[in-house]
Amino acid sequence: MVQKITDFPLCIIVCFLFGVLGLHSLEAIPRFAVVNGTSCSTCHISPTGSGLRNDYGIAIFSMDELPALPGRKWTDESFSGLITDHLQLGADFRLQFFGYTEGDTAQKIAIFPMQSDIYGYIEVNRIMDVYVELDLIRNNSEIWTSLNLFPNDGYIRIGKKIPHYGLPLDDHTSFVRGGNIRRNYGLTKEGMPFSPFTPVPGMIEIGVNLSDFFLTWSISNGYVLGRDQRYGFGESISDKTVTGRIEYSKAYTSWSVLAGGSIMKEQDFSMWGLFGGVSRGNVSWEGEVDLAENWASKDPSLASYSQFSWQLLQGLHLLTKYDFFDLDVSRKGEWVSRFSGGIEFFPVSFLEIKAQVRVTNTSELEMMSKPEYLLQFHTWF
Repeated sequence: MVQKITDFPLCIIVCFLFGVLGLHSLEAIPRFAVVNGTSCSTCHISPTGSGLRNDYGIAIFSMDELPALPGRKWTDESFSGLITDHLQLGADFRLQFFGYTEGDTAQKIAIFPMQSDIYGYIEVNRIMDVYVELDLIRNNSEIWTSLNLFPNDGYIRIGKKIPHYGLPLDDHTSFVRGGNIRRNYGLTKEGMPFSPFTPVPGMIEIGVNLSDFFLTWSISNGYVLGRDQRYGFGESISDKTVTGRIEYSKAYTSWSVLAGGSIMKEQDFSMWGLFGGVSRGNVSWEGEVDLAENWASKDPSLASYSQFSWQLLQGLHLLTKYDFFDLDVSRKGEWVSRFSGGIEFFPVSFLEIKAQVRVTNTSELEMMSKPEYLLQFHTWF
């Protein structure tokens, strides 16, 4: 018998309805792409962003443009991560302290290793490169080769890779990225428990740049519903996950913009969404909204994300964020919202410190929950 979804707390359901989009690892900070009116590939080796940084991402952005103290006073200016002219190594490490109140008075602190990824990149020749990402925490690693066969940095990518959907946020507690993953279980369509850490699927992806537009299309092994050994080489075409995404980015005289949309389809599951951002001066906004059908129910479920940032000084940012999730948009009474605020500080090269406080409100509660406190340390190279 299918277990009713109302038998489980709404905040747990949130974790897994949209967790299929990338719980295996943290990604990037697309806010910086919005501020500069460009794509995430400006700073990253991968054409879709995230992971290992390229020369600009390391030598210019990470060392000079991002930190409060100019990086070249603290880091060897020749540092690039290059082992040879064609081999580069890198890494991302994040550790988070999570403070919350249990019951009326009990104060608790949890420590989470959020990310521990090692990267390797080999430029085989002018049209072919190989990328490896080792996920040391969840054992959901990526490996792919990119064939740069099209003009304007167009490519064909083959290997193990998460489908490119929406904004590649660095915060996987946002509902569009998977919610709060304090629990490692959820529901399948049959009401049975499963792990939220979906294995990275085999995938073929095509990417094309048309002026200020960037389009990607991919087909992969079952990623959303295919969580067992039945899925892989033996699955039918209808069981495959098909994903499409279009992005527009542009820097104008005094402001910049990023806008786009995504769609994902697998069996009777479908999801589509819109994302974007705008920046002017030291203030920027970014957001995303997604609708999913035939996952928790046949009626659409909605997740949204909105964040404002204000750069007070170089390396110091004030952030406010609002997340919202509605289990079933066709009826009232099953939703959860979360407001977060805090600072993001980049004191020196390759170091990020983020401090936030957040409160959650659900349709099941008459008032907001007690505040939660987060302190995160991030380093990379």
